[in-house]
Amino acid sequence: MPVDKTFENEVKITNEDRGSLDLTKQIEIKDKEIQTLQQLIINLKNIIDSKEAEITTYKTVNDSHKKLNGELRKEIDQLKKDAKEMLQYP
Repeated sequence: MPVDKTFENEVKITNEDRGSLDLTKQIEIKDKEIQTLQQLIINLKNIIDSKEAEITTYKTVNDSHKKLNGELRKEIDQLKKDAKEMLQYP
């Protein structure tokens, strides 16, 4: 009786049998890493956009305060002059 030396029936290759050196497996891993990094980039861009909006708001508030402070200083200076004049003419 002849002996089967081909091992055709004993060895079954599946996708799970791929080793770490298999190029298709490496490509799949890299594709997943790329997708993860792209999602991370999108999330970081959203965070940056929201922070830029906050900064713009803070700059607007700061400019408004500077303008108001300037007006109040002028008003205080005018009131001091008026007070001096009133003291000169009782």
